[in-house]
Amino acid sequence: MKRIIISLLIISTVFLFGCWDSVEINKREYLFAVGIDKQDDKLKFTSEIPKINEGSEEERLIYSNEGKSFADFYHLNYLHSDKVISDRLMQVIVLGEELARDSDKLKEIFDEIQRSPQMNRRVKICIAKGKAEDIINTEIPSNPIVGRFLSDMLVKLKRESYQDVFTFDEAILHLGQTGNAMIPVVEVNQKSLKIERAAIVKEYELIGFLETDELEAVMLLLDPANANIRNINIEIDDTTISLGAVDVSMTDNIKLQGEKIQADYYVTLYCYIDSFTIGNNSLEDRNFLNRVKEESIKKISETSTNTVDKLKSTYNADLLQIKDKLYKYHKSDYEKIMDKYDEVFAQADINVYYNMEIKSVGLIK
Repeated sequence: MKRIIISLLIISTVFLFGCWDSVEINKREYLFAVGIDKQDDKLKFTSEIPKINEGSEEERLIYSNEGKSFADFYHLNYLHSDKVISDRLMQVIVLGEELARDSDKLKEIFDEIQRSPQMNRRVKICIAKGKAEDIINTEIPSNPIVGRFLSDMLVKLKRESYQDVFTFDEAILHLGQTGNAMIPVVEVNQKSLKIERAAIVKEYELIGFLETDELEAVMLLLDPANANIRNINIEIDDTTISLGAVDVSMTDNIKLQGEKIQADYYVTLYCYIDSFTIGNNSLEDRNFLNRVKEESIKKISETSTNTVDKLKSTYNADLLQIKDKLYKYHKSDYEKIMDKYDEVFAQADINVYYNMEIKSVGLIK
């Protein structure tokens, strides 16, 4: 019993006299978001610090300084403030577009994050379209703390399968295993921010962007069970029809024949009619419904074909993770071409075949 009492007294003493590292909470400033831009041969850091120590959850401080590295950034903040700067609560790191196009600089940044003894490896990461400082400086009336706003948005997009990567851990894992990663792109949108596109990063270098429909096509093939597909809008006989997908099933057949990759994806979309014209009874006609299916499949097939061609021909980036499946299921064949995989992938025969079942046409008079 005495041991329990003594232990409780020790714990109480620690909490009474301050934090474990002897720095009181009101002597700290917690970074919520940091934007990093390339500026000549240096880096420009723009940091956001909520005024949580002053009783406000909706106000923030913005600091900017230049340095060669994260270490410089922390050192300068230490010299310019009477408080201790902490990154333990950091929500988001935003990389400027110019920085992300410099593979050497990007490798240095990723290396420092990996080595940091206190930075959360689950910190979320995104790439700015333009400058990162513009993202951090954006005033959002509905949610003034940019770090919190971006964190919540990235969590939502990942949960609902609109994006594939959103943390530093995930990004570096993809880059290490496959050499490629899709990283969310954040852009200024009037008085707010938006994340609609993804950056294609290959060998730690930003090489291009996926537009919203292209990103959607890739995510469908990566995770069909959870894919979010926007409504398919088509026009037949001067009538606009909107279809929504309620479920998706997919099988694939990926193999290596000599030095030729053959990848076939078979996708079935289970849809409903989301919008039509009141009083129009065309949906009762089986032939009309078949035309709806044909036009819908034609539209989404064009997007898939163009996206696959873009990945192969323009960027030579295997975002479909075909390499991973070859390694898992055809390891001996893959090892024969692994040293020239990019060349083989560029010549791959990749096809996406769609089927559609309309589960409901709604109430028809």
